[in-house]
Amino acid sequence: MGKVKQTIQLTATEVATAKKLGISAQVYAQVMGQAQAMGQQHVTMTMFNPNNHPVYSIPLSELVNLWRAKFGDTWIDVSELEEDFWSDASARLHTNKKMEELNHHSDNSPWARLKEDA
Repeated sequence: MGKVKQTIQLTATEVATAKKLGISAQVYAQVMGQAQAMGQQHVTMTMFNPNNHPVYSIPLSELVNLWRAKFGDTWIDVSELEEDFWSDASARLHTNKKMEELNHHSDNSPWARLKEDA
């Protein structure tokens, strides 16, 4: 016996919701289909808004100061940052070229620290 393929038809509202969430209607339909298959009545999806997260809503200069207060100029293995705040802070500081990265031939660890002029 072959696989049974479930068809999910989305309403215009659901298509708009998928677009607002930044996912395709197909992905939205797959999630909804999986939820229905598991007997769930509702699926909760949240949209990322940087204005609601302290790491992204504070000025970059303040984030630099917070990082410096927490870590100073020590090298940090960013793969071991456990708190979301500091992990996201590292990503934002890297994106804005405020971090110096260790490029050592014998070590593949993602070590980084603030640049002196950050």
